[in-house]
Amino acid sequence: MKNLKLSLVLAVFASIILVNCTHDDAPNIGVDPGVGSSTEVLLVKKFASAPIFDGDVDEIWSTARPLLSAATVTPAGDRIITLNTINSGTDTSLEPTDLFDPYTGESSKYSLRGGHDGEYLYLLFEYEDDADSRDREMWYFEPISKTWKQDNKYANHKNDKFYEDKFAFMFPIKVNGAYPEGFATGTCTITCHGGLTDPQPGQKTTRHYMKNAGELADLWHWKRNRNVLSQSVDDGYVTTDAKAGTAAANGRKGDEGTKMYDDKPIFTDEATGMKGPKWVKKGQSNYYWITSAELASGAAQTVTGVAVDGTLTLSDGSTIDPNADLTSYSKSFGSKRFPSITVNPGGAGADFRSDTQVRAKHIGSGWQIEIKRKLNSGDPTDAVFVVGEEIPFGLSIFNNSAIAHAMSNFKTMKIE
Repeated sequence: MKNLKLSLVLAVFASIILVNCTHDDAPNIGVDPGVGSSTEVLLVKKFASAPIFDGDVDEIWSTARPLLSAATVTPAGDRIITLNTINSGTDTSLEPTDLFDPYTGESSKYSLRGGHDGEYLYLLFEYEDDADSRDREMWYFEPISKTWKQDNKYANHKNDKFYEDKFAFMFPIKVNGAYPEGFATGTCTITCHGGLTDPQPGQKTTRHYMKNAGELADLWHWKRNRNVLSQSVDDGYVTTDAKAGTAAANGRKGDEGTKMYDDKPIFTDEATGMKGPKWVKKGQSNYYWITSAELASGAAQTVTGVAVDGTLTLSDGSTIDPNADLTSYSKSFGSKRFPSITVNPGGAGADFRSDTQVRAKHIGSGWQIEIKRKLNSGDPTDAVFVVGEEIPFGLSIFNNSAIAHAMSNFKTMKIE
């Protein structure tokens, strides 16, 4: 009898564990929590009590009506010239034709819920993505030429995707009481201009900028690796550019505040002319960024020399000879490849660039993300969310991609 009772207790306990763990296996996408849903309108009501801001889905979120939709990657126009100039040179046959290939046609379902507490806007963004992508432009050693190279920033084919996951939201900013011309019906699309002329190496023929002087749009851009310490979006805005119509135009600017990363990773040895990574953590494996604190403490090292055979000399006087362990430094899959960024906390929520805070968790089959920002941040380059009003918006999902993004535009946030 004791054994029977124990078996029953264990069976019940196991069933409780299974029930409580199911949320870790799949994001809540396409599921009506019992309060209705919409494919076009995000209803933002005042919470009875604000959710705990930690990336978990509190019970209070079940009271928020979800916007259920999907984001899809569509063609963005021809590249004209190569984008991966370091690896491709000028040979356009090595790269796909469309700017967004080989991602074109990919689609992700998502659920977006919102609420406010009178001071802050809260969003719960859940979307499909079966991998937590962090392998971003890593440095590897090419043994035939004895040179250090990086994986491509822009994928040339399906098996050439080496970047970080990202998402973006865009909202209009009122200037003199008016939103940008056309944003109410066009959302993000009015800032996107294709067919731009005179592209130079690495420049794209489709860029973001505003059409009319004085117009602004708020751009929240979360970068899985680069925002890992700031736990925020990299908050910015879109404005006009004097080079409109050319591939040199770029209306995207950052909000005031501390930049959370350094993504200029190339060191050039003046004596040998050889190039290589700027920073390493010697002896470490499978890491995707280096923190500013690690560099300051000596846990990570800067590169001070690159020999003609690829051997690296480090700031502590030690060396790394990749020829002695070619597998560990091999292209795309070597466990000791070096990251392309250093990261820091930035303002950590205390400046305008980091004040849109994020708590993100990859739960196996997708991302589960809470976002929090003041309804009115006080920054003139931020959108203002007004209770009792509606605001149009669009969003994008970058699945292991630098620029190709799945878009979902023409949405409306209704704040009550």
